[in-house]
Amino acid sequence: MDWLALRQSVVASNVANANTPGYRAKEVRPFEDTMEMTSLDLVRTSQLHMAPVQGGSTDFRLRAAEGWDRSLSNNDVTIEAELIKAGESSRMMALDTGLTRMFHRMVLSSLKVSA
Repeated sequence: MDWLALRQSVVASNVANANTPGYRAKEVRPFEDTMEMTSLDLVRTSQLHMAPVQGGSTDFRLRAAEGWDRSLSNNDVTIEAELIKAGESSRMMALDTGLTRMFHRMVLSSLKVSA
């Protein structure tokens, strides 16, 4: 969800600066690339467990967007491209929220059965 929130924020910033002369559109590095460079941190709940290897934290980096066109003001923000990204982010957030809701319901139903 943090990646999606950052992506939505970057898209909003690009749209807000669509008429700013010389503004270069930004985008968040794809989630797959971020996950390939990130390791998950493990937690030890007992001294008998193996010690976790020190891993990195999640780092969402921005990069220059591959623009479609450049305007006369040397601005490369394309509203259509940003709307596509905003729609993709919205659908991904809806999917993530739906999966979280289903997991929560599953946990609640298992607690009701065992109680």
